Amino acid sequence: MRHLLVPTIALLITGCSGLGVVPMGRDTYMIAREGSFTTFSGGAVKAELYQEANRFCESKGEQLMPLKDSSIDKGYGRHASAEVQFRCLDSNDPELRRPTMETEPSMKIKFE
Repeated sequence: MRHLLVPTIALLITGCSGLGVVPMGRDTYMIAREGSFTTFSGGAVKAELYQEANRFCESKGEQLMPLKDSSIDKGYGRHASAEVQFRCLDSNDPELRRPTMETEPSMKIKFE
């Protein structure tokens, strides 16, 4: 029983789960993560993901170009989580521009 206590506590303290940066196509990547049991805000998880995405692009000598993001706050039976989709582009790439982020509605109503 004692042998399981230390790894369990370490897992609870670190708490974040995710696969890291995942390629989605040419110069396009996605990163997602679930927060720890002490993280209540999906926005806080999203901010960490943007920092990690920026470090990833900088390690390639490129600039971060956000494409899409989403987050969910902690609720009953779920951890806070977030996802960020982005591109790593050369600073001279014509597609590198000021990001214009759009939020997708959580509900779409269709009238016929």
